[in-house]
Amino acid sequence: MRISTSSRWTAAFAAAALGAAASLPAATQSPASQAIIKAIRKGDCDKAVRQMNDAVNSTDAQADFLAGRMLDEGVCVKQDSAGAADYFKRALELGDRASALDYGAKIGLGAGAEQSYEHAGEVCRSGGLDAQGLLSSYSLGYACTVRSVAGQWLRQNIPRGAFVGGVALVQFTPQGAAMQIRSTPQVGKGDPQIGSNLRKPLIDPRTEIDKAWKNALAVVPKPDQARLDNKTIELALDVEMTIESGKDAKGDGSQGAVLQGEITRAWHP
Repeated sequence: MRISTSSRWTAAFAAAALGAAASLPAATQSPASQAIIKAIRKGDCDKAVRQMNDAVNSTDAQADFLAGRMLDEGVCVKQDSAGAADYFKRALELGDRASALDYGAKIGLGAGAEQSYEHAGEVCRSGGLDAQGLLSSYSLGYACTVRSVAGQWLRQNIPRGAFVGGVALVQFTPQGAAMQIRSTPQVGKGDPQIGSNLRKPLIDPRTEIDKAWKNALAVVPKPDQARLDNKTIELALDVEMTIESGKDAKGDGSQGAVLQGEITRAWHP
């Protein structure tokens, strides 16, 4: 797949770094993924895209996952949520089990795949979600999709460094769409104001998680209420296991298109 990029990136924008995918021990990352992450952190999108070209034409599942996240969130490339589905699917086929949650959510959204909460649930379960089999595949697909959209909203809208550790865990009941926050990550603090040594938290985590969840419920395809389970499942939101874009990480989408072929970088005049 060819990914043409939106090119109005600044170094600060490009360096809005990778989250847990980048913070994992180097031994758990493929060499290609490490190189791509390093280039993005340095704000060198041209190099990152060139390295991605080589990686996605191999059998590197982690590189395909990163390519999917880059497309999905518009990091160094023109944003293409539907096109990202192909990379998540290939990463899963190459053995990256974690990619099942991203690919399943694309199926739930009908982005780059035929919309089906039933199929989305089957794929998400293969990625380890609801291993106990509490929910039907349909309900799980709905929950998995909402979880993914909420996590992406947080990654793209809260300030960089707002979450510094810990887990965002919610309980969700598909029937009735009831959500309860069980735990929040630790929150980073901003610089002290002039004349004060106090450092205020960058965000109110519960407010932001609640906002993200309500946004997700509003944008995902409306489910068939008669098929939803009245059972509760715990879900960890992916607030850091990604290419972490931050508020300013938005491509303008003015150039390029998604075509078949290699990943390329589009140039601006």
